Amino acid sequence: MEELLPLIEREGIRVEIQSHPYDFCELNNETCDMVKSFRSPNLGYVYSSPHGFFYDEGKGDVRSMLKYAGDELTHVLFADTFNQTMDCRYIFETLREMDFASKQLKPDAPKAGGDNIACVSMFGFPEKMDKQAPEARERIERELLGK
Repeated sequence: MEELLPLIEREGIRVEIQSHPYDFCELNNETCDMVKSFRSPNLGYVYSSPHGFFYDEGKGDVRSMLKYAGDELTHVLFADTFNQTMDCRYIFETLREMDFASKQLKPDAPKAGGDNIACVSMFGFPEKMDKQAPEARERIERELLGK
């Protein structure tokens, strides 16, 4: 990153870093600390809800992880988890408390900035995508934007 960051900032590139199971940085707080340590207006943190169980070594304290990310949180991925007992209400509640939907990636980096991102990845049932994708978008808009 020390070599890439000057190029990223000069070119106005938006870079978002995600923790990922079995990757070089697996834990939420560890990855957030890395993003924060660079103090770059071009860097943000991606939280992937289906990996939440992994990000804090199995505790599953999503609220704590999202709050720890704080203003570095610029992108949230919602996805199916094959666990129908899980509900995203506590994720949406915390994102609303953080005012996630109205924030942007570092307004002081106009070339790389932009609205925070909430998106859905559904891997389990591609044959249901025509119905589930619009429903997921409506749910995100309702929960985060009050639409």
